[in-house]
Amino acid sequence: MEFNIKKGKDVKLNVRPVTVCVYHEYVFEGPCRFGTGDQLTKEFDIMNAHELHNKFVENAKANLGNLDYVNLMDPIFIMRDETFPVSDADLKTMAEDVEEVDLYLMNIFPFGVDFLLEFQKRYNKPMALLHFGSNDAIFVSALTSRGYEAYCWFNYAQAPATLKVLRARKVLQHTRILAVPRANSNISISAPDSFYDHNAVTKRLGVEFCYYNMHEFLDQTQMVDPSSNPTLPGRKMDNINEEDAKEITAIAQKLMAGAESVDIDEKFVFNSVKANYLAKKLMAKLDCNAFTAPCPDMCATRRLNEEQLTLCLNHSLNNECGICSACEYDISALVSMILLSNLSFSAPYMGNTSLAKMSASDPVVTSPLLKKDKDGFENVSKNLSEVGSIGYTFHATPNRKLKGFDAEESVYALRPFAMGGRWGATIRYDFNQDIGQTITMCRFDPTCSKIFVARGEIVAGAGYTIDNCTEGVYYKLSDGKKFFDGSLQVGNHIPLVYGDVYDLVVDFGKLMGLEVIECA
Repeated sequence: MEFNIKKGKDVKLNVRPVTVCVYHEYVFEGPCRFGTGDQLTKEFDIMNAHELHNKFVENAKANLGNLDYVNLMDPIFIMRDETFPVSDADLKTMAEDVEEVDLYLMNIFPFGVDFLLEFQKRYNKPMALLHFGSNDAIFVSALTSRGYEAYCWFNYAQAPATLKVLRARKVLQHTRILAVPRANSNISISAPDSFYDHNAVTKRLGVEFCYYNMHEFLDQTQMVDPSSNPTLPGRKMDNINEEDAKEITAIAQKLMAGAESVDIDEKFVFNSVKANYLAKKLMAKLDCNAFTAPCPDMCATRRLNEEQLTLCLNHSLNNECGICSACEYDISALVSMILLSNLSFSAPYMGNTSLAKMSASDPVVTSPLLKKDKDGFENVSKNLSEVGSIGYTFHATPNRKLKGFDAEESVYALRPFAMGGRWGATIRYDFNQDIGQTITMCRFDPTCSKIFVARGEIVAGAGYTIDNCTEGVYYKLSDGKKFFDGSLQVGNHIPLVYGDVYDLVVDFGKLMGLEVIECA
């Protein structure tokens, strides 16, 4: 079944080109009107205005129409006489479908900012202007000083950065998180460094929340009479049924067939896929497009042990198809993942984040489990001894689309989370194949008033050949102390994506009025 979930990666930025021109009713010259012969006629002005508008639209289509994250709307052409009227009729013409417009791309000749100011009073919409001499400064300063959003690009090469940031903002404004807590809907036991005021997150970023009881969720993974769930007796729910089970089996078998290495029984892969299938079923039903659930809180109930599943595979499968999904009910990390994913157009990865010491107290050195990954451990030890400031991120939730949603699926393995019972399917990814890859990391702080952003370069990976939550990646940082100090202000899980979107995260932080903590 193809679930109807509005994925962030499919959101487009609606850009409307608008020309505001002036024509002259009379033939005359003055301090702002000059020319000779026919150049001073109304007919010439109108002809010239149409030519300017057509060229403007043509250039907009050539430079923005091929961006798959932009929807270029039908252009609008407004003309007024030399008395510079601002009529309701013209304002209404420009405001056609105004609720759908994310950015007005303006072309004003020779004057028009007065008209735009009146439009902004009524509609307050972001506007951009392509470099056009002295109009640039008039346009930006006049609008921004009055609290309106305005951009000016020196050329079209500068446009994508602005458009990507505005699109990411739109994605967050259209995000509704299916949050599955046990007892506390704000934070979990292992993520008290996450957002603690979800209303503040909604107010600042537009992200909304749909809370769903953990026990009700787990009950519906059972193939039983959907009216017989202990938590909701007599209420018909969305339990996995026989038709669902056929699809889940097919997904599990395809996952196993496509893996380079499989070290887990099909029944346990089925169990973990089943949780992902239910999560998507509920997201589609409840108009959600992001997911999170707690780990220790859920584990403490022993339900996961009884159901023989973890949510690791659920997060991996969600993330790689454009539905961001976070471990440990860490909503700060989840919103950071949504931002990064929609700036990079690739799937994110999150995990426990810190600096590596490579000393007797370092987990890489002391962990007997990690040492079982002989190749990975030796590669980590070799590479970390060659460089200075090294950070790491560890969680069993990598995915096959780290290199882009449009890229081919990466090579992967399937291994269990539980080392004794061999259950809880996880995707394993060998980060050693990506040494030299630039990554970008960011995280919102618990108050949603700061954002930390860092850049790194992969130097090693570990955990590909072993089980549990030992999957990880190591990366070189420009300044380990800055990274460490920055992470202390925002929290543990600092998600990452492949590619360099550092400047875009900085621009987003400034746009949203956040304090930006940088570690370039």
